[in-house]
Amino acid sequence: MKDQYSDRIVRLIQLYLVGDITGEEQRELEEWCDASKKNRCFLEQICREELFSEERFVYRQIDDVKALRIFEEQIKIGSRRSIRRWWKYAAVLLLPLLIGGIWKWKSLEKEVSVVVQIPAEIRPGSQQAVLVLDDGQRVALKEKGEGEILVDERVRATKGKDRLVYAQGIPESDEIVRFNELEVPRGGEYKVTLSDGSLVYLNSVTRIKYPVVFSRKERKVFLSGEAYFEVAEDPKRPFLVEVGGIEVKVYGTFFNINSFREGGVQTVLVKGSVGVKVLASGEESMIEPGQMAEFRQGSMKVEVKEVDVNLYTDWKNGIFRFKNQRLEDILTILSNWYDVDIFYQIPSVKELHFSGYMERYKNFEIILEAITLSTGVQFSIQGKTVVVSK
Repeated sequence: MKDQYSDRIVRLIQLYLVGDITGEEQRELEEWCDASKKNRCFLEQICREELFSEERFVYRQIDDVKALRIFEEQIKIGSRRSIRRWWKYAAVLLLPLLIGGIWKWKSLEKEVSVVVQIPAEIRPGSQQAVLVLDDGQRVALKEKGEGEILVDERVRATKGKDRLVYAQGIPESDEIVRFNELEVPRGGEYKVTLSDGSLVYLNSVTRIKYPVVFSRKERKVFLSGEAYFEVAEDPKRPFLVEVGGIEVKVYGTFFNINSFREGGVQTVLVKGSVGVKVLASGEESMIEPGQMAEFRQGSMKVEVKEVDVNLYTDWKNGIFRFKNQRLEDILTILSNWYDVDIFYQIPSVKELHFSGYMERYKNFEIILEAITLSTGVQFSIQGKTVVVSK
């Protein structure tokens, strides 16, 4: 057996750790261990750390984030320098990849690093946004500072640490609807509870425009960027989202919309039912939970397919989750969150693919080093610019 970390080996290790491995599977795993000292060292290290022991980790009731934190605490006491260094990246990648079976074996002895040529403090994003009132006044919303904001002469909103909450109001006539906007910059995220009780999670580089109080016949907002919606039920007033040439219509449901990719919009449904209508043609497509409707402006059509919704919604839970995703798309997401610019010395590396699972509040350099370990791509940080090479 080759010295590699195949999907099959991932599965065998997973079964071994939870005690469900058969005799034949045990022999197969032993053959893999006998094929290389590094393979055996890898398995023994996992067992010594006892992360997956029955007392500390129950596979059938796994809490990914909690287990990841336990994993990181355990790896701090490693004995050999190369093992210790490797486990730092494993803390970012290993746990979910053992479960998902998507990570390819890399040498334990391989040393990787990100070169920092011009020091700069690169921090994860934070809770921040700018509120634009109907009269054009701009109000900065930061983590610090809480209290009421008078958004117009009759309506107040309460600012919390991570969200803005509008007071529920009596629906207005269509003629007097007043709008507010929330702008979330690079390096930010924010939430808003609208006047009907609907909760919206806003990702970095996102803008949403919405009525201070919704009209009597509908609840319509305008979006640019990415947002996750938990829509309050109201059978008499549909909830509409206009974004990038389409209109998403719901009555009460959970869904994610992403318009970051140029010329396209992705709508992923978690719960309920939504219709995605192409504004130019009027054509409407219905999607069910677990499906994505992808609109491409070039074809003016909506394609519906089954997806893993966690890949598209975990960002709101503080998680980056990638599955066989283009490196350029991944680095665009990271650049928005960490507020950095990306420069490619070799354009071809954009087409490399990567799978992984990371907490959004991780140290930026550790995430880059984990990507290097998996893809071989090199990163150099120059101030707030990341140079990508091979």
